[in-house]
Amino acid sequence: MIDMKDFACLDLTGKTISGWSVGNKIDNKDTTAKYSLFYEVTKEGQQAIMKVLNYEQCHNGPLDGAKDRDSLISRETSAFHFESELAEACTGNHMGNVIRYLERGTIEIQDYVIKTVSYIIYEMSEGTISEFLDFSTKSSFVANLGVLVDKLKSLHQVAKGVKQLHTHLIAHHNITPQSVEVFEGNSLYKIGGLQKSRTSQAVLHTPVAAKLFDGDYTFAPPEAYFNYKLSEEMDTYFQIDTYMLGNLIVYYLTNMNLTTLIDQKCPNTLLDWASKGAKYPEVLPDIIKAFNETMDEIEMAICDKELRQDIIEIIEGLCHPDPVQRGYPRGLCKVQANADLQRVLTKLDILYKKAKRTLYLKKP
Repeated sequence: MIDMKDFACLDLTGKTISGWSVGNKIDNKDTTAKYSLFYEVTKEGQQAIMKVLNYEQCHNGPLDGAKDRDSLISRETSAFHFESELAEACTGNHMGNVIRYLERGTIEIQDYVIKTVSYIIYEMSEGTISEFLDFSTKSSFVANLGVLVDKLKSLHQVAKGVKQLHTHLIAHHNITPQSVEVFEGNSLYKIGGLQKSRTSQAVLHTPVAAKLFDGDYTFAPPEAYFNYKLSEEMDTYFQIDTYMLGNLIVYYLTNMNLTTLIDQKCPNTLLDWASKGAKYPEVLPDIIKAFNETMDEIEMAICDKELRQDIIEIIEGLCHPDPVQRGYPRGLCKVQANADLQRVLTKLDILYKKAKRTLYLKKP
């Protein structure tokens, strides 16, 4: 085992990399980015965040499913460089609701055993959405119309970011509150956390994944537990995004996630079913039943009756447990149309403006 002090990536504070002055480390709260370190950086008055491949974790951490140490290092190095290429491609395609990449590179710093520092520099956000959401009234799902207006505005922009990715044949694959970055005084929202993304091989070569889904299982669609795939790989990834976007809506409204709510109503937990070898089509009827019961509860808890049905329609369409039926509105969209998400965007925009108008009319 190599001593921690021998890794350059752990000791960047006070150094200058490509003209960027490196400040303090930032706590990594993203459990799906455990092979990364984060530093504050500044250049010519611009603040940014530098994401660095954690070579110490690669060398000294658990094998994490890899057959040996060399395989783990190769896997995580390939994944990091894929993210850096993907981030550059997203910015080059002017995706306004996807976090903006500024620079990437790999350098060596002398006087360390492991000299290599691989880095990506992103624009600095004010935090993730989980730090900004108002859940002060947890006894009900949405008790304050003003709070609902702000949440619908954020969801519309997040959906726009997902659509921008899908338009360029990129699936985010890990849409959670930790991947929604906040800018401009909690008025601009972008998708970040690109490390688990999947792309069409015609766009960019995606590293081979050991399993269908390796993001945050708390927010994953039910089929991810069973490694259940559609016939086309990108269709599978798009449908995972579709569910996770709908699940994010549920989280905004409830401070819980739909997968957990469904799990609580099933005869067995998803994990138990999957670990015992159940096939997804076999348990799907029970999952659909639990899903429908959960949606009934959410519908009755939404504060504004005029908005209730439209919100539920969006969630039901995005999150149907059968990925073949997933889309909005249900029954009208095929898989490729789901990836477009334009109808969801339009509906969220209408809901936001309607809620904003209702709030204005209710003011004394």
